Amino acid sequence: MKKTVAESMGTFVYNLSYEKLPEEIIAKAKTCMINGIGIGISCYDLEFPKIARELITAEESGISQGKSSTIFSDGAKVSVMGAAFANSVLFHGRGQEDTLGSSHTGTVITPAALAIAERNRNSGKNVLTAIIAGYEVVGALDREVSAFTTPRGFRASPAFGIFGSTSAASKLLNLTEEETINAIGFAAAFASGTLECFAAGTMEWRFEVGVVSRDGILAALIAKNGGKSAPTAMEGKTGYLNAFANTTENAQEIVKHLGKRWEIMNAGFKPYPVCAFNQTPVIAMLNMVNENDIDHRNIKKIEIKVNPYEYHYAGMNYRGPFRTVGATLMSTPFCLAVACVDRDVTLAGIHQFESPEIVRLIEKIEHIPDDEMPRFSCSVFVEMDDGKVHEKEMKVTPDYYNFDMERDIELVKRVTEETGVPQDKVDKMIRTVKGLEKAPTVEELIKTLSFRP
Repeated sequence: MKKTVAESMGTFVYNLSYEKLPEEIIAKAKTCMINGIGIGISCYDLEFPKIARELITAEESGISQGKSSTIFSDGAKVSVMGAAFANSVLFHGRGQEDTLGSSHTGTVITPAALAIAERNRNSGKNVLTAIIAGYEVVGALDREVSAFTTPRGFRASPAFGIFGSTSAASKLLNLTEEETINAIGFAAAFASGTLECFAAGTMEWRFEVGVVSRDGILAALIAKNGGKSAPTAMEGKTGYLNAFANTTENAQEIVKHLGKRWEIMNAGFKPYPVCAFNQTPVIAMLNMVNENDIDHRNIKKIEIKVNPYEYHYAGMNYRGPFRTVGATLMSTPFCLAVACVDRDVTLAGIHQFESPEIVRLIEKIEHIPDDEMPRFSCSVFVEMDDGKVHEKEMKVTPDYYNFDMERDIELVKRVTEETGVPQDKVDKMIRTVKGLEKAPTVEELIKTLSFRP
């Protein structure tokens, strides 16, 4: 009898072992951890992690030693689920996290895994295996289902991410195969997250990842304590796939390649603190401006062509008025204007909500959906007042952003230096993650991340 999707997922997660993992998969998991943690600890002073940190510490003070986990860049000891929530929001603070398909997977999985590992004293090998299990399940879902869920208004990071945190938690909590399958079923029932906040420029998305990082742990704990979920939680008539994607057409394709086609290898990283779909437009615009010494004051018009999926993604074509960074980092016209005016795109730069130069330039930008343009690609056309024309086309695949460890470390060092994170802490974090498979626990890593800026 054919296994259900939840059964296949649960069996894969249960059977995954460190010893069976190829070296390049382990190296990529470490790279994703360095990226997630490094970007995260650069976000301490931002509004969203501050809200998460303060509400958790206010609600969860007094957690007894030995049963607590740590809020990074703070040191507060809270519950395992509280730490997962607060650290997940921290990781998402700049909007510059890793991207797997349409999902910011590391913001959900790594905080959950480290929170459990700290409390349960899991080994470094256990943590790496758990994180990889989470990336594989999320990546398989995103690959097969995001084309159906996104147009319906569901956001990939939380809608798929909960399966990642559940998978990682199931490994670190040593669930049986049956318990792991039940945990996946609970994840299907607890999944959430919509896209309207991008259209509105509001901050719900900042916390969505924290909710499902926490709820993934909860799903695993319920299963560990005897909870039973529907075997057909995914492909049932009223299950996850019909509810979120309105189809079960790809149900078996989701699990067909688990453990054979390693999804974590497709995780890419963001050079700039803007939406993943704006990375290529920003790079193309910056290259054009700097190579041709373009003065934004002399630009007559700009045309940018992108894939229709990206054009129609919530918030991408917003043109103002701008009041929040949630709106600016999503808006392709705003990001292009910042690149032209500042000749760089920084977190400070995308906070220029009322800059006259940026607002004026946005009015000259035509944003065009083009069926011939692949995803993560763009074509930019600039006409100057004197009639001179500049053109730049970048047709890239997600692999373009698939940095190796050393390049990712360069990115992390640049961001942490920009935000004033002590570089000795950054260097120690990197060394610790590089040798994580040798660590009997994650205690050393957690100590490194417990500092207050």
